[in-house]
Amino acid sequence: METIQTFIQTIWASVLALGVVKAVIAVVAIAVLSKYQYILGMLAAILFVAYLAHWIAF
Repeated sequence: METIQTFIQTIWASVLALGVVKAVIAVVAIAVLSKYQYILGMLAAILFVAYLAHWIAF
């Protein structure tokens, strides 16, 4: 039982880590985009936050 719990925690930790990596990549991409097109950068940020919230919730 404890091994299964540890396994689940490991998976959850890696999922969270991937989420952080995705967020960092998106923030960098958005920063580059918003240098040229501020509105596009803002839209991308809003869409990504909505996607990330949905992805973490489910």
